[in-house]
Amino acid sequence: MRKPHRSRILVALLAGLACAAAPAGAQPRKPAEPKVTPADLDRLEKKIEEHQRQIDRLVKLQQLLMAAFTDTDAPAAAAPPVPPPPPDRPPPVPRVAPVERKPVAVAAVAKKDEAPKLGTIVGKVDGVGDAIVYVEDIVQPVKAAAAMTQEGKQFVPQVLVVTKGTTVSFPNRDAIFHNVFSPSSDNTFDLGSYKQGESRSVTMNRPGVVTVYCNMHPQMVGHILVVPSGKYVRAGKDGFFRLTDVPAGSRRVVAWAPNAKPTVVQTTVVADQVATIEMTLARRHAAQHVKKDGLPYGSYEK
Repeated sequence: MRKPHRSRILVALLAGLACAAAPAGAQPRKPAEPKVTPADLDRLEKKIEEHQRQIDRLVKLQQLLMAAFTDTDAPAAAAPPVPPPPPDRPPPVPRVAPVERKPVAVAAVAKKDEAPKLGTIVGKVDGVGDAIVYVEDIVQPVKAAAAMTQEGKQFVPQVLVVTKGTTVSFPNRDAIFHNVFSPSSDNTFDLGSYKQGESRSVTMNRPGVVTVYCNMHPQMVGHILVVPSGKYVRAGKDGFFRLTDVPAGSRRVVAWAPNAKPTVVQTTVVADQVATIEMTLARRHAAQHVKKDGLPYGSYEK
């Protein structure tokens, strides 16, 4: 079939538009021949060509879609999407792996909160009635103060027990000069001469026995026992003693008295139990002492 010429189609379209634009009730007139310029024809041809291209593209697209649906080699249709959960049901919570706790840390905390294991030591010291009994292998220094007074040309008290780290003062209450010194190897000191009303002191930093003299009066002799901790007790006149709150374990217990050789006993302390020991001290004569310059009392260097 032969397609009409594009120019005729354009003329017919323009005529139809002119008739439609005529007012209602007007007398029909013979349609005038529209005046169409070559420029108008050119524009209309371009529009028609553009519409034709759009129609061709739509036809091709339709053919491609039909071929896609009728192709037997095409893959199977994808599974339908999973519908979302109902709005009233909360989304599932992801599972989180539990945190592994280290048993070492738990054990450390439990050990810290445990009460200390303490026991008791009871016993008797034979030979002397004024012995001091202490635990040697427990060291707990303290900052404390004590005094050994010089009064009536004597040291008062004559026997003093202090814990390691204690500062001992020596006040002079006599109306004469005194010169306190000690040749003991663990705590050697010399406070020099000073008068009544004055006091001088020294800190006992090492456990052991400190024998104290006055460089002017040979009868003035004092004894200071420096113990490593507060775990000590003075035995009664009958020799019996009791040490409480001693940490459990193997312990070295020492008995000491002035002018006697110390005695050591090894014992085991069990928590909430009582360990029983027996100790013996033998008295010996006090050794003669000299002045701090090594000369006997009453003699002077020439």
